[in-house]
Amino acid sequence: KSIEIVYGLRNFIGNANKFSKKNVFINLKSDSKITEVIIEDDGNGFPNDILPKIGEPYLRSSSTNDKSKTGLGLGLFIGKTLLEKNFALVNCRNSETRTGAEVIIKWKNKDLFNI
Repeated sequence: KSIEIVYGLRNFIGNANKFSKKNVFINLKSDSKITEVIIEDDGNGFPNDILPKIGEPYLRSSSTNDKSKTGLGLGLFIGKTLLEKNFALVNCRNSETRTGAEVIIKWKNKDLFNI
């Protein structure tokens, strides 16, 4: 099942790369109870009109002008679904520290050991 985790993470990292202006930031935090992966970019962030619907397929923002940097939200949907199938909590939001999007993926370590 770890291949599902790899594909899920790759979808979020690929989106961060696609939508970043220059940088993608990936942080890994772990302690005795929780493992967390935080993926951020320095792009424009998630459009406000789709933010509450992130994780649903076939999303299209009405505010995006650059059609080369749009999609249907299928990568987010697939990534979120694969990771949640493997006990992850996935939170997508606009970064509080940078200008772009932020995805926080968190597991309880006891769940990771059962995958």
